[in-house]
Amino acid sequence: MSDFVWPEERTGLERDSSKWWLFLALGAVSIIVGVFLLLDLFTAVATVALLAAVGLVVTGISELVSAGRYRQTLGIIAGAVLVVGGILAAAWPSITLWVLAVIVGIGLIISGVVRIMGALSLRVEGWGWLFTGGLVSVVIGVIALVWPGATILALGILLGLRMIMFGVSEIMFALALHGRPVRS
Repeated sequence: MSDFVWPEERTGLERDSSKWWLFLALGAVSIIVGVFLLLDLFTAVATVALLAAVGLVVTGISELVSAGRYRQTLGIIAGAVLVVGGILAAAWPSITLWVLAVIVGIGLIISGVVRIMGALSLRVEGWGWLFTGGLVSVVIGVIALVWPGATILALGILLGLRMIMFGVSEIMFALALHGRPVRS
């Protein structure tokens, strides 16, 4: 088992600072994805809707296979509902995007609040970046909920900006972590 501990679980940055490059890589990938979303909004969000549909179908088939093995009626019903939901999501991407906007909004608010609470309670070096990233997540999440019928353009911009901000905060955290000594 790895002795790696996430930064939110630390009392300081001195442990496992040799893992700084993981946060740097995560930040760089997040920025690249965010820029891609901003440059190709229609394709990016349409792909998200299609991936959600495929995910529902695959999960539904998995549920059907598992339920069939144990002959559970509720599992068969759940699997069938997931498959039908996936087919509808593929056939009706606009409603899929509305639902995704709501889910993304709720997810961003929750993750943003958690980051803000972690930044304020830990006050480790680089906590300001964690706080700012959390605040941006909350604001974008609220916008997504208030404007659930957002166009593909607006959803792509919101997600792209959030990914870029997350990437910047992870890179800044990695740089702060990199400057710390490793202790055994």
